[in-house]
Formats: sequence, structure tokens, C-alpha cells
Amino acid sequence: TTMLFEAKSEWIEKLGPLSTYQDKLIKHCEFLTLMGGRGLFYIFQATLWLTFADSLMEYVVAIALGVVGVLHLFAHWGIFPHNIVQKAIAGVENITGQDINANGTVGR
Repeated sequence: TTMLFEAKSEWIEKLGPLSTYQDKLIKHCEFLTLMGGRGLFYIFQATLWLTFADSLMEYVVAIALGVVGVLHLFAHWGIFPHNIVQKAIAGVENITGQDINANGTVGR
């Protein structure tokens, strides 16, 4: 569900049923459209995952999901270091060879 808000809208539009589902989520779960709302939802998911974790891998995944939630909250409040975002985008662009942030260059 939360992945629908992280993917590019063009990708979701190509998948008809998912686009309809996303529209319903926007209507009934408006908090997911905000970085802070998604951050809190990720943290909620992480606590659920921790509650039912049985293995080390499940604990690691739950903690990673919680960290992603905290990073979303930081981004929502505008205190996330933008240089880290730019480095992450450049790294993904170098790996994929695609201009993700549409700045006309790949990997800068």
C-alpha cells in the first residue's frame, strides 16, 4: 500500500487497478499523501513487525522500516540533509543509468 505513494505516478497510471486503489487510498487515507503521515505509518508497521518478529532478519527489517519512517518525518519537517538525498539519487542514477530527478544529467 505505501509503495503506491513512493512509486512514480506514471508507473501507477499504467497499472489500471492499482491506480484505482491508489485513488481510494488518497480519498480515505489522506495522511499517506504527506511525508509525515507516511513516516508515522512506516513506524507503525515497524512496531507491528517487531511485535511478531521471530528471527534476526525480521528484527533487522523492522528496524530498517522504522528508520525509513524516521527519515520521512525528518523530510516532512524539512530537517533532512538534502546533500544526503542528492548523493542517494546520484548513486541510483549511476546504477540505473536513468535521470531520476529530471535535471538533465545522470549521476550528479
